[in-house]
Amino acid sequence: MNSIENQIREMYEKAFYDVIDDNVNSDKPDYDWIVNLYTEIKNRLIRYVKKDSKTHELIDSQFDITLFRQMIENDVFDMDCLQKLVNTTFYWIEKLQAPQRDSETRDAKQRVFCVPKEKIVSTFIKEVNKCIDTLDKDLVDYINTQT
Repeated sequence: MNSIENQIREMYEKAFYDVIDDNVNSDKPDYDWIVNLYTEIKNRLIRYVKKDSKTHELIDSQFDITLFRQMIENDVFDMDCLQKLVNTTFYWIEKLQAPQRDSETRDAKQRVFCVPKEKIVSTFIKEVNKCIDTLDKDLVDYINTQT
């Protein structure tokens, strides 16, 4: 990518995450959008395991979309819930990725917990998606070495 493409991409990403922050911190957040982002993370993780496996069941139950929606819509999703969600998500990323990526994933999780409260959701979404993107890339690289 050239520098103009990089600049455009960086500006787009910054705007995207700024909109997430604005939405989450507004008086009337768009819960559908937040739930969709959470669902996307769950779906990206769950696609790595067999549908009829115990791991699939565990991920599916730990990323309960209906409960998540109910909690945020009823304003009972607090920082303890968010911390649990962050820890659970990064736990599964570590379980699914190559062990040599674990330190990068722990650093990503730490970045989530080190930002101001009003930026934690956007940082979580950004860091999780970066980790899953790396997991995707590693899988493609592995498949290419096998052919």
